[in-house]
Amino acid sequence: MRKSKFTSRLEKEYGDKLKSKSKTNLSKFFKIPMSILNDVYDRGVGAYRNNPSSVRKGVSGEDQWARARMNKLILNVVDVRAGKKKINNKPGQDGDLVEKATKRK
Repeated sequence: MRKSKFTSRLEKEYGDKLKSKSKTNLSKFFKIPMSILNDVYDRGVGAYRNNPSSVRKGVSGEDQWARARMNKLILNVVDVRAGKKKINNKPGQDGDLVEKATKRK
């Protein structure tokens, strides 16, 4: 099973600092409201279920797809807060959730 580039980056940059990869712990560590993580996770599950033909072969289930999408959101929030990136509001990029998370520090 191949990890997404977002999961790999999150593990590389924060793996030793994180106690666990639970949503609760990620929410506290990155100061992102749990409701936003739940929203992006649910969108990932929905995307997996509604368009299975677009899912890469190595993806073993909806949880894996949703977790990768959640990790992508976390990294986007970190990058926007650091001024490294602008919010991407294109379809499938969860820009609305990144915007919510960056406004609520």
